[in-house]
Order: sequence, then C-alpha cells, then structure tokens
Amino acid sequence: MFKLKTFIPPAAVLSLGLAWAPAHAQTWTSDIIDFTLVEGDLGALGDPEVVRDDTGVSLNFNPGPLTFDALSVGAGQADNGNGNGNGNGIGQVDTEIAGFTIRATVKPVIPDQTITDVSWSQNGVYQVTGDGSWVSAFSSLRIVDPETHQSIGDTQAETFSAFGADDGTNGGPWDLTASNSVAADTVEIELTIKDILAAYAPADGFAWIEKDFGSLRIDVSPGGAVAPIPVPASVWLLGSALSGLIMIGRRHLGTASA
Repeated sequence: MFKLKTFIPPAAVLSLGLAWAPAHAQTWTSDIIDFTLVEGDLGALGDPEVVRDDTGVSLNFNPGPLTFDALSVGAGQADNGNGNGNGNGIGQVDTEIAGFTIRATVKPVIPDQTITDVSWSQNGVYQVTGDGSWVSAFSSLRIVDPETHQSIGDTQAETFSAFGADDGTNGGPWDLTASNSVAADTVEIELTIKDILAAYAPADGFAWIEKDFGSLRIDVSPGGAVAPIPVPASVWLLGSALSGLIMIGRRHLGTASA
C-alpha cells in the first residue's frame, strides 16, 4: 500500500464525467460559518453532519456501505462493450465520480474572524487480487473568490493507488487529504471538490475500493475580540444581597453614633 501521485494523470482524471448536475437548495450552518451547495450533487456522499470545535467547522460525510465504491471482476472473457459499468470482462475499469462546489461564509459573530485553512480528507478500504489489477482514489480541491472567481492558491490534488500480485490479496485501509491555506482577511470562499474511485481487474483478477468517510474542514482565525463571558444570574442576586447588608450596616452605625 502506497501513494503514487502520478498514477492517474490529474488532467485525465479531471476530464472524466464531471458534468455538473443542477444544485439543490441545500445549506448547513453553525454559529461561525454558513455553507451553501452552489453546484453539483453530493450523491452517494450523503448529507453531511456539521461539527464545530475551538478552531473551526467540519462537514462530515458518511457514505452508506457500498454506496460510493468501484468494483472490477475479471471474468476471463472479452469485454462486451455494452458500457453498463459492471466491471466484468478483461480490461474494464469501473469508476465512481462525485463533484460539487460549496460556498463557505464566516458569520460576523467575532470581529475580524477570517478563514485560514481548508482541507478535504477521506478514507475507506480496498482489496485487490491478481497481477495487473489495481485500485485508485483521486481527490482535488480548488478554492476561488466568489466575486472574482479567481483561484486562491494552487489546485491541490492527491492520489492513492494499490496493485495486485499473483501470490495473494493486497488490501486494507486507505486515506488521503488535499489542503490549502487561504490569504489573510478572507471571509467567504467557494471550494470545488472532485473525487474519483477507480478499479481495474484483468482475467482472474479482482479489484474493489470503497469510500467510508469524507470531511470538509474550514479553519478560522480567533478574531480580534473575545466574546464576553455571560455572568450567571446568581452573581447578580448575590451582589444585590451584599448591597442590602452594607446599607443596613451603615444605618446601624449611624444609630449607634447618635
């Protein structure tokens, strides 16, 4: 198991089946960042869970079992060329592809709070058997300014690949992360994620790869001010009681001196 950045050429991968589907009106929110689906379809990734912590917000995707996977089974026969994508036959590649664009906007809860870093992480499992069989996972992350549509930093791309062998089965977990830093004073971005799983198996081979988790992470700066800590009501009651005791004490002192 190893990573090979050039196993699937990025230019070739980006050209595979990435026609956008119309975006549904989907939004997700936290107390510091709002997310809006701008373009594409989350498809087999499923609806994300919003997770907030001290330094940022994550959208965590948990695809259901076998909903985002690629499977190729060598059947020892020529590919029938019917394009059904079932992976059967010699030399057929099965792929699962997802692509979407999300806008992330910082809420003005804390003055001067800005976006600092963005990452897209994913992991899953794979199994590959037979010489010439292989599996691969590709992911790319592109960030742009929503107003000018100019890129913020370089497009990041990562690829995981594993190969089969004659003497047994290769398999286990896989993971990869594409990340990018954001320029200072950025409060709104659009980010485009493109994912591809691919599997290939010649005759008598087997190749399967599945995605089990994906996480879009937005880190933010602490901002220029600290939110005030609320004072419990019991403190105000205690303060009122002490004030009353002080006034009573002063009256007693005045009476005694008279």
